[in-house]
Amino acid sequence: MIRGLYSAASGVLTALQAQEIIANNLANIPTTGFKRDVPLYESFSRILQRKINQDEGEVRLRDAFIDFSQGRLIHTGNIFDLALEGEGFFVISTPEGISYTRAGNFTLDKEGRLSTLNGFPVMGENGSIVIPREGAQGVEFTPEGEVIVNGKVVNRVRIDLFPDTRLLYKVGNSLFRPYRGARAREAKKTYIRQGYLELSNAEPIKEMISLISNFRAYEVNQRIIQLQDSTLDKVCNQIGRIR
Repeated sequence: MIRGLYSAASGVLTALQAQEIIANNLANIPTTGFKRDVPLYESFSRILQRKINQDEGEVRLRDAFIDFSQGRLIHTGNIFDLALEGEGFFVISTPEGISYTRAGNFTLDKEGRLSTLNGFPVMGENGSIVIPREGAQGVEFTPEGEVIVNGKVVNRVRIDLFPDTRLLYKVGNSLFRPYRGARAREAKKTYIRQGYLELSNAEPIKEMISLISNFRAYEVNQRIIQLQDSTLDKVCNQIGRIR
């Protein structure tokens, strides 16, 4: 009886954790380059195995993996808005080290460096991408990443690829960082679209369906707790009562 309460309560907590993940996806639909998280429950076979081994029988949220599928591209017309077609990431220099992003809403800082909205420089093959102010209106980014200012190639946008994206984790502001030991390589089949941005890959309708479905799981576990509590009350206070 108590074990049943424990299992149902763990189900409620797990549903709440998943609800937070899905709600965060919905909140970041307007965020450029955002990648949705997908909650992963433990499989029934793993839960059953723990039960056989007389381990606790709670429901667990195994993890949440990042869905790196490409978001929809929209045309902005801004010359410093860049979108990636294909796999890979822009390389960003931050105070904590190299980070990666798919959000290409860049700007120029006071030193003429191509930077994120938070002021982190975008890296090219020859270091930071510097664009002279006098040539800022004539800058062109080719699909292959070449940075052309006034007809002259000044750098090339660095685009890195991780064969296993599970080795990346989120650090906020649409930035990702690799776990220790992860190695990046050059993305050779990824192209740049100047004047475009990649939107979040979270779709409102799908996320709302997931939210409702997950809430139903929460309700079911909540009802089980109420049923278990009612049964336990009868066992403790009614069965065996001397009349």
